[in-house]
Amino acid sequence: MTAPIKNFLTTYLAHEKNWKAHLLANWKTIIGNLADRVTLEKIYDDLLTLGVNDSSWLQELYLLSPIILETINANLDQPRIKHLRFKQIGRKKEIKKINEKKIEQINTIDLKKKEQIALDAIQDEQLREFLKKYLIRCYQEKL
Repeated sequence: MTAPIKNFLTTYLAHEKNWKAHLLANWKTIIGNLADRVTLEKIYDDLLTLGVNDSSWLQELYLLSPIILETINANLDQPRIKHLRFKQIGRKKEIKKINEKKIEQINTIDLKKKEQIALDAIQDEQLREFLKKYLIRCYQEKL
């Protein structure tokens, strides 16, 4: 059975002794309403890397970073975090969707009748396939 790493950490590490485990376990409570927009990506010594899905939220959170920093440190036993770093996450899904659309467009490209007749006239099968792929690629470049 799989479980989040924070469950493992909270079981084996006491919150009072390990501030990083405390921060990880209580992240949603600490960050509050922003929990659905901000994820805790990495914890360094005095630096937190926070992941943000949307670039506009990335800018807003950067501007709010002193308040966020103060809130995080208020929930720790002592002020431990000095710097926040924001990075955009979740772009891979968007890029994958774009690539899927391109593949879909590639599969729907039909050659013109004259082009297909010219290709059918070529005796060498490898050359015919290569030229067909080349023509399709030319059409893709126009998209």
